[in-house]
Amino acid sequence: MSNLNIFVSFEFDKDIDLRNNFYKQAERHTAHRILNCSLNETYLDHHWVDKAHAAIAECDVLVVLIGEDTHNAPGVKLEVDMARRLKKPIFQIRPRGRPYRGLVVLKEPMTWKWKNINAKLDSIVSQGR
Repeated sequence: MSNLNIFVSFEFDKDIDLRNNFYKQAERHTAHRILNCSLNETYLDHHWVDKAHAAIAECDVLVVLIGEDTHNAPGVKLEVDMARRLKKPIFQIRPRGRPYRGLVVLKEPMTWKWKNINAKLDSIVSQGR
């Protein structure tokens, strides 16, 4: 079992339930000890950018949870750009039965199945993250 610091990026105003469900399910469905590095509150000024950058710098992986309007969320795009600059692994998850219109990361999203998520996390751990 490994510790993984995960930053979950999502459309904060519309998809906080996705983030909460991800961490809650992780407690039951993965052998990895998942540490929540996500921002847990909104910030009215631009301090969230500094807080997000610091959290992403400390994380092992950034997970994008795809909701219906995630592709239009400027905060998600900024967080993905930060993770890319910091050379963090990034993958995106599409919840089953939930519509989405566009992608944030230019890869096909994986379906929210813990078998797939665990395989991706195992791969990240094996690469030394």
